[in-house]
Amino acid sequence: MRHTFTISILSALIGAACGAVIAGFLVDDGPSQAELDRTIQAAVEESVSQAVEQARDQSSAETDARIEASLDGRARRIGEVFEDVVRSVVVIDAEGPERVNDEGVTVVPAALATGFVLDGRGHIVTAAHVLEGMTSFTVIFNDERRFPALRVGDDRPFSDVAVLRIETDQAEFEPVVPVFGRTESVEAGETVVAIGNTLLGREIALTVGVVSNPDTTFFRERYEQEHLIQTDAALNHGNSGGILVDLDGSIVGMTAVIARETVDGGFVDGVGFAVQIDAVLEVARGIAADGFFPRPTFGVVQERLLTPTAAVQLDLDVSEGAFLIELERRGAFARAGIRPGDVLLNMNGVPINAETPYLNALAQLQPNVPVLVHIHRGGEEYRLSIAPDLRAP
Repeated sequence: MRHTFTISILSALIGAACGAVIAGFLVDDGPSQAELDRTIQAAVEESVSQAVEQARDQSSAETDARIEASLDGRARRIGEVFEDVVRSVVVIDAEGPERVNDEGVTVVPAALATGFVLDGRGHIVTAAHVLEGMTSFTVIFNDERRFPALRVGDDRPFSDVAVLRIETDQAEFEPVVPVFGRTESVEAGETVVAIGNTLLGREIALTVGVVSNPDTTFFRERYEQEHLIQTDAALNHGNSGGILVDLDGSIVGMTAVIARETVDGGFVDGVGFAVQIDAVLEVARGIAADGFFPRPTFGVVQERLLTPTAAVQLDLDVSEGAFLIELERRGAFARAGIRPGDVLLNMNGVPINAETPYLNALAQLQPNVPVLVHIHRGGEEYRLSIAPDLRAP
């Protein structure tokens, strides 16, 4: 349609220009054919230039209108998504036991987090790290209804998933279960909405961004957290346990991690992560059903990933592995004779190093299935067959 309009303008202008030139020469007796050709050519070029300029103006106006309509439609859709999903998002007000601090003042530890409805039985999913040390929980819905909740269980240190259960009569309140998306449908560049508490109070707010990477990892303390969606949607500490939603209104992730600096200590901004919803639901539904998610354990309470610098500090003659700091007295490693101060080099031939920290390697094992464990102690090495226990609820 635009091309037809442009040609019509061009034809009209050229025709008018040629008519004007010829009419002018009819008054003047004696122009040569060459002069007539040059004059007509100049008139045609000017007419073409005018036609092109008019077409550009029209095209620019149409493009601006389309962009404005697209932005308006996107804004309306974001608002619709928020209205649909916010009923399934909660603020979690958590408190710990009273204690006396170093100054002799009695204090009550507290934390605010976000969560979302898992099912119609009142189970709420949230991030485990913000509930650590907390003992009482109040779930606050967007309509300001408040309910006490019990902690069902969590998956730390393997993942950051925790589950609470609302204590209320089902006849009194029936939670709205959201729509859960699929991890495989998330693509780089698509618009996503992060919904959660931003610590500005107990209100639920939203931020908008794009997916930077739909499947990435991030190193956290003792392990490389996997199955993460990276986004530039603004996240704050209160967002932990909140949701990442696509423009179809489906939850695609649980917001959990904010990156503040690079590995070498450089400052970064606008980098946040959400755990892919498939991974979250697998663990959360297991916890809701059984009170725990089945994981293997050797009874390692604390370990440290070795680096060449750490090996020198600890006066070790190996530079990779996991330095075992604390073990459970009745754990599988302790029963096999392994002691604090030993270095775990590999399990089933898989080296323990920065690429595969201990917890990542452990997560690949099955409870009660023997594993060949390679240990370094005092300049000597040992290989033992040990079956990890099933982690107790």
